[in-house]
Amino acid sequence: MSVNIEKIIKLNDLVGLTFRKKHIIVLNPDEEQVDLEKYDDNIIYDKIGWNITDELSKFVEELSKDNELSNEDKILKIFDKICHDYVYDDNLISYIKKIEEDLYYLPTWYGQDIDQEWENNRAGHNRRVCYELSRYLAKALTELFKNDDDYKVCIHWNKNITHYFVGLTCNEYSITLDLDDFDNIKDLTRLKTGLTAEGIKILEDKDNKFKNALVKFNEGRSEYAIRKISNEIEKKESEISDKENEDIVFLTKALEILNKKYEIDSQGIFEYMKEIVDIRLGSDEREKIWKRIEGATKESTRYIRCLLINVDDQKYLIDVDQKILRPFDEKELKMKRTNFVAYKALARGGFDYYDGK
Repeated sequence: MSVNIEKIIKLNDLVGLTFRKKHIIVLNPDEEQVDLEKYDDNIIYDKIGWNITDELSKFVEELSKDNELSNEDKILKIFDKICHDYVYDDNLISYIKKIEEDLYYLPTWYGQDIDQEWENNRAGHNRRVCYELSRYLAKALTELFKNDDDYKVCIHWNKNITHYFVGLTCNEYSITLDLDDFDNIKDLTRLKTGLTAEGIKILEDKDNKFKNALVKFNEGRSEYAIRKISNEIEKKESEISDKENEDIVFLTKALEILNKKYEIDSQGIFEYMKEIVDIRLGSDEREKIWKRIEGATKESTRYIRCLLINVDDQKYLIDVDQKILRPFDEKELKMKRTNFVAYKALARGGFDYYDGK
């Protein structure tokens, strides 16, 4: 796939209009290099090469040979596969610092400017952040269209919120693809549980070609997590004891479905349950709390988010690690060897290094 800077800049202009913010264009460093000085200074080559696993590479190769599928369907299949193969590494959240309104800081060594040791450590699990996921998706799409000069792929970097996502443009449409969109339950979780894909934005589509493919992809999927879970619970036809609080029973069953039926990861359960709680109880009735997951070394210890909820003047913990809902006493925060930390009490910085394991 040859570089067409003018086409990529036009795509980025559309991204700026859609998201109301100028983004930095990040290009594949392993492709044809061009002199960027004569262009907008918001174009860079990524510091890290775009690589994918052998398994994903074979998947893309087979897709490219499939003459029955449209290019739009192939794009969606790659997006869907990556969503099923990876989960979001929410330990990253413990490092994000708010500098001012709409401006955040994150150590660049966490997934963005990485070395071989980091890559080796990441191979031991499937937790990834936006920098890693975007490179996988961008590389897979680049491989898919390596013999079609109409399709151009890049990464868009919103530096203010430390976020990468992928852009694709061709003569018929321009789109962005974000596997871990901040504004929704991430598609990394949504697609695993049969929800609609919400991280794909259509910027231009003359003949609704990609729109029609996306509508077809989303057919039969629920847009709303709480409605889907409510339907799943109704199928169980369980009786509720008079002594049991209806909300606690509902949330317990929702947690059980996410765990046993869909085998969702801890981060996915956090986002799913947070949205359900916000709709059913209200966001005033919950707060976030950290749980420490001990690693073999200090550098491999990580933190994940759990939820505390208030129901009938009783606090309950949604422990997304253990995948249980139980009563919670705030004295647990002060116990010796506790694994729980109040959300605002955790302070991590660039010197509190995490090795990626």
